[in-house]
Amino acid sequence: MKDHRGQMSEDRSQQLKGDGRMKTAKRTITGVMATLAMLAAGSAHAGDLTPPGAPGPTMYTLEEIYQRIGDLEARLNADGKHVTVGDMVLIPAGNFVMGATTNVGHETISGAVPQHTVYVSAFYMDKYEATSNLWAEVYTWATSKGYSFGTGWCGKAANHPVRSVDWYDAIAWCNARSQRDGFTPCYTNANGTVYTNAAANSFDGGCNWAVNGYRLPTEAEWEKAARGGVADRRFPWDDANTIQHARANYYAIPASYPYDTSPTTAYHPTYYTGGMPYTSPVGSFAPNGYGLYDMAGNVYEWCWDWYSSTYYSSSPASDPRGPAGPLAYRVLRGGSWINYAAVARVANRSNYDPDDESNVIGFRCARGL
Repeated sequence: MKDHRGQMSEDRSQQLKGDGRMKTAKRTITGVMATLAMLAAGSAHAGDLTPPGAPGPTMYTLEEIYQRIGDLEARLNADGKHVTVGDMVLIPAGNFVMGATTNVGHETISGAVPQHTVYVSAFYMDKYEATSNLWAEVYTWATSKGYSFGTGWCGKAANHPVRSVDWYDAIAWCNARSQRDGFTPCYTNANGTVYTNAAANSFDGGCNWAVNGYRLPTEAEWEKAARGGVADRRFPWDDANTIQHARANYYAIPASYPYDTSPTTAYHPTYYTGGMPYTSPVGSFAPNGYGLYDMAGNVYEWCWDWYSSTYYSSSPASDPRGPAGPLAYRVLRGGSWINYAAVARVANRSNYDPDDESNVIGFRCARGL
């Protein structure tokens, strides 16, 4: 393995371095329930007092109606700009151009060409990288319910990102978080059971994309979210194609990259303390256009996809989920505290062994609607 600041191999491109709530008019819960019930029943109408009988296939139980009211209320929540549900942000459906940017002098990024237009369905994305504190909360719950994980995970502080989590730990943890929070787990074994044994460092199942549980984002979802609704940018912000320590936690070498304009060099001076890793508290820098934090630097983030350097030449135009596996590596995105500016670019693709842990790797969750 080469120095983490450089490239690990030609095929493993630029690895491991390089409630504020919206105020709405008051409405009684009875009225909302009645409206939802009529919509659900389909045949109900004002003044019809005929008992509808047992719930049919297009009707909802009282519990489901309450859930839908909660979902509706959550979708009305906003910070003045972004539709949010708790600490997740709604990433709207739509097309975006994926791959190495061309308007800033087509930059060579291994595996990130050709540029291609991709449609991504709407989904929710965590505002923040999974913190050590959140990981520990879910981990404690999960291990009491029969889940098992590897042993490498840790975090520099409660509000720093969890790191040294391998890919298997990440997807099992997503399942546990889903079950803890009352959602349907996404990852199942080949026999249809819920994936819980990450300690085995193996996974022969798949992802149920139709359910509402937490999961890792696909690579396309990650890049769409990182771009923040703005096209042809190097980084997750829309006002500049340069990067500085004021914007992200990365390893600055202005002399090597014309778009690295940081007045401070090497490790971030604020977080270069206490021994490695030099992570920063999540949310320490300004968010991107979708309200997401740390989409450049801090820790790499696992994605669902297997990695192929030639995948962009055959990627589906709608909701791509990576090449068929198994292959050698899973995709990492976003760069880290030890990586150069080149790796922090939103189009940059990195990859790593799914059963390996590193103090530069973490993740954040996505969730379907």
